[in-house]
Amino acid sequence: MRIARWVLGIAGAVVLLAVATVLVATLVINPDRYKGEIESAVRRETGRPFALEGHLRLTWYPWLGVRTGTARLGNLPGTGGPDLLDWQSAAVRVRLLPLLLHHQLEVGRVRIVGADIHLRRGPHGHGSWDDLLARLRSRQTRAMPASARGGSASTAWPATLAGLDLEKSSLEYVDERSHEHVRLAGWKFVVGPYRAGKPLSVRTSFVLHVDGAGQNASAAGIGALRLPAAGVRVSFEAPRLQLHPTPFEISAPQWSLQLADAKLQGAIDASRDAAGVVASGSLKAAVPSLRTLAHALGVGIPTIRDPAALGALALSASWSDRNGALEVEPLAAKLDSTRLTGWIARSRSPKPQWTFALRANQVDFGHYLTRSGRHKPLELPLSALQALRAQGTLRLGRARIHGVILSDVRLQVR
Repeated sequence: MRIARWVLGIAGAVVLLAVATVLVATLVINPDRYKGEIESAVRRETGRPFALEGHLRLTWYPWLGVRTGTARLGNLPGTGGPDLLDWQSAAVRVRLLPLLLHHQLEVGRVRIVGADIHLRRGPHGHGSWDDLLARLRSRQTRAMPASARGGSASTAWPATLAGLDLEKSSLEYVDERSHEHVRLAGWKFVVGPYRAGKPLSVRTSFVLHVDGAGQNASAAGIGALRLPAAGVRVSFEAPRLQLHPTPFEISAPQWSLQLADAKLQGAIDASRDAAGVVASGSLKAAVPSLRTLAHALGVGIPTIRDPAALGALALSASWSDRNGALEVEPLAAKLDSTRLTGWIARSRSPKPQWTFALRANQVDFGHYLTRSGRHKPLELPLSALQALRAQGTLRLGRARIHGVILSDVRLQVR
């Protein structure tokens, strides 16, 4: 018992000494004295100007943490435009006792408020972030042999991250070649707890703005959109995301996306092998009104006589892609009173070709006549299909055209 009392007494004295040390350090140490060293280290590692314009604040127990005020990371010398990154405040903390007693690095939630990210691609295709990626790859390449010589994995300090909160932020992308201008306003990005080899949750939301797209914008790119001035609200969530950069693997057994009032959900599993990227998954979509969604996305559609046409759309599909060869099967969709089933495939480059076999239960083409097309003959989009190098078969169980009813119609596209 006497030994136990001695041990407890010594332990208590050590704890009191540690608490006293922390209290004194908190009162005496001025963290702003180290701002210059921090700024110099970031400049040296990034090759860019960096400034901590706000005050630094320290916390000691139970977390050893630092909180910054306003800060900015600039562009390369001689490069104009807004800074690559700036923020209003940032906080990061490390649990103190596991670090001291067990050499376990446990990082608390990282919180960044008011971050503004500006990405620019110049007229020659160079991105304002390319140099940072090159430095990161170079550092990883240099560290790989050293890590191989550094002993077994058991001697490494395990790292955990309690999560990331990015709030009241924005991201801007400008492409001077295509004149694309994309902005994410009111951006919120939340990452759940991270442990190596374990899935993590990801959630983000923002208002998407696309404007200033010129004539050189790719018709397939986001710059081809003409969104309304108010933008489009977008949210995405993947509660069990697994990502391995080397070798590349990504798995999301469940994800959901909301674009305006359209809701999409599905799954994805992708990896890279010697032949390229192999991916597969599923997709479900529920659109209350296709006409309303087109308006929200700034997509112009002709004025259709029937106000109920282009209404609710439901879609489900399974898909797979192997190095650009896409297969969608089975495919099922319902638009208005038409149900569509079948499959679609796209061959690999350099000359991709679409093939399909689809069947619709019924189609009333009268529902989709425009107000100015009272007596115009029905025109199928054959030229568009030929431009896509598409061939396949479309079967219509029942078709109604200007009061004429056709049964078991078969359309062949070659």
